[in-house]
Amino acid sequence: MKKISHQPLFRILSCLLLALSVFVTEQSADAQTTVAPAPVTGSSAGASISGWDPYSTAPQYGSYGQAAPTYSAPTYAAPPTSSYPPPSSFPPAPSAPPPSFSTGPNSLYPQQPQPLYQPAQPFAYNQQDFQIPYERFMENLAFKTTFLPKLSNDPDTLQIQDFETSVTALFPNFLFSEHPLLVTPAFVLHLWDGPSTGVQDLPANAYSAYLDLAWNPELTPRLYAELGFRVGVYTDFETINSDSLRLQGLGVGNIRLTPTMTLKAGAVYLDRMDTKILPVLGLLWEPDSLTRFDITFPYPRLSKYWTTVGDRKVWWYVGGEYGGGSWTIHRYDFPTMDDVSDQIDINDYRVFVGLEATHPNRLRAYAEIGYVWDRNILYRSPTVPNLKVDDTLMIRAGFNF
Repeated sequence: MKKISHQPLFRILSCLLLALSVFVTEQSADAQTTVAPAPVTGSSAGASISGWDPYSTAPQYGSYGQAAPTYSAPTYAAPPTSSYPPPSSFPPAPSAPPPSFSTGPNSLYPQQPQPLYQPAQPFAYNQQDFQIPYERFMENLAFKTTFLPKLSNDPDTLQIQDFETSVTALFPNFLFSEHPLLVTPAFVLHLWDGPSTGVQDLPANAYSAYLDLAWNPELTPRLYAELGFRVGVYTDFETINSDSLRLQGLGVGNIRLTPTMTLKAGAVYLDRMDTKILPVLGLLWEPDSLTRFDITFPYPRLSKYWTTVGDRKVWWYVGGEYGGGSWTIHRYDFPTMDDVSDQIDINDYRVFVGLEATHPNRLRAYAEIGYVWDRNILYRSPTVPNLKVDDTLMIRAGFNF
């Protein structure tokens, strides 16, 4: 019998199995590229898996079962600029009225308390949002009254009541600059009651009539000045001599250290018998448009926005000042039992708290209550000893528009 060989059959079967395995492998690869993966939870939810692309320039993440990470370019704060905004209080922005213009004469001079900070326009570079253009030559009509009552019937007590009125005129582009010259005539009536020691004596009233000149030039964006000059007559009009005429002045340099902080240094000339000149030194810090810390001797003031009532902004503040003044008077001299001419200084220190309301039409009203201490009456006549007066309270109110 002829023997049949199975070798060709095995070869055929081997070729069929090899072809079948190649076919199954190709089908499996195709399915991998077309079938969506199972839903992914967590941070990679919603990501799709794609096949490998040998020509892609982006990283290939399809074989990991999660979305490719995203990348965004880092962002940086804008670099600081070399120019600062205009100074906050002095001088004003070129096209806006100066803040001091709505507050009357400067209080660094005697008989004139430090003008309130104008919260309706707390920063010069924001003033145009609050103020309106000048339309009149005569501006800022102001009235103020101050009352220091007697707290006892002791003979060394002194009651003072002042009534002051002023008006300001503006002369723009003074000395070809962008900053105006402010000219303010003012008149003050002083009513005095006391002392009654049998040695010291004061008339029932005295007067202060003066003319203020103020100019606040900006030398550079970081350097500006506060300049003032006052000439006035201070008397009871019974005794008028060379001592009745007093010249006073103010010179303060301001260096803007940062956009919110300013260093202030200078001097104020008071022209009193006992005190001729006082240094001006301090720091002005305005961290935001609702806060102003003017920590400056001799007139510190801290102001903070409180609320808005209708269209009026209300601020509260605390402050201090060196008060008093100097006048020539006609008084009764007890040792000689005769009327004589003399000159007196009244010096004191004051701290106070207050509220101020401002209206967009530039109407402003304020009220203060404070404490007055270290009160002294000094006489030019060598025959009359100086007198230390009892401490008292202070009530002050006023308005301007």
